[in-house]
Amino acid sequence: MKRLVFFAVAALLCSSVAVLAITNGTLDTVHTYVGAIVVPNVFGFSGFTGGNGFISCTGTLVSPRVVLTAGHCVDNINSFGLCPNQVHVDFDATNVYTPSNSWLDVSSCVLMAGFQVTNSGTPDTNDVGVVILAHPIHDITPARLAPVGLLDTFPSLGKATVSLLGYGLNEQFAVTGNRLITTSGITSLNDAWLKLSGTPGTFCPGDSGGPTLLVDGPTEYQVGVHSSSHFTLSNPSVQCSGWGYDTRIDTAPVQSFIQAQIAANP
Repeated sequence: MKRLVFFAVAALLCSSVAVLAITNGTLDTVHTYVGAIVVPNVFGFSGFTGGNGFISCTGTLVSPRVVLTAGHCVDNINSFGLCPNQVHVDFDATNVYTPSNSWLDVSSCVLMAGFQVTNSGTPDTNDVGVVILAHPIHDITPARLAPVGLLDTFPSLGKATVSLLGYGLNEQFAVTGNRLITTSGITSLNDAWLKLSGTPGTFCPGDSGGPTLLVDGPTEYQVGVHSSSHFTLSNPSVQCSGWGYDTRIDTAPVQSFIQAQIAANP
């Protein structure tokens, strides 16, 4: 089973492939454009500590109103009729599950055309979506999106180190409400996704939609969104460890979708 949207596997007692919290990470206070997409736990997911009755995916501010996330997150939010009134975004580094003035209202949640669940162990097809903020943010500088084809031409990509961020479970399987960061290597690449080594850290439930960041010269670019990962409840020793997959955002179709949303929501 794949779509580890939010904390979906909490109710499962079988092996699962999906996403996603940051393991072997540290508190991140630098990447202020990374936020939690917070919704009430109407899904019936249980078995995790923390959360105050809320669960989340992770997203990245890419314009004053557009928050980029995983398509499977948006698909679940829309399937349960949560958007827009019960969806909020919080860019605080800590304690995002406590309602506060930092919870930002949302006007819509949009799924990329062609999204499809694959259940193949690799990311869902077109696993990209956006959450549109009701009001623009002017005090956070948006992330820099990788130009089309960056990963295809990046020198020695297999030796590069990328940063992974998210608000999900940590290696103790606890929900902290904190934005965590870790690093990983890249093991393979195709025209839709990149596979991450998961060493020393990876993602877990709640990190879905979070960014993978790659430094190229003086610039740190977002190159992917967390889509699926190795996860099992049947063997605690391998919970949220090892490889993971990101959907690439440096492709022409994904860039076209994102730029269309930015243009439509100034």
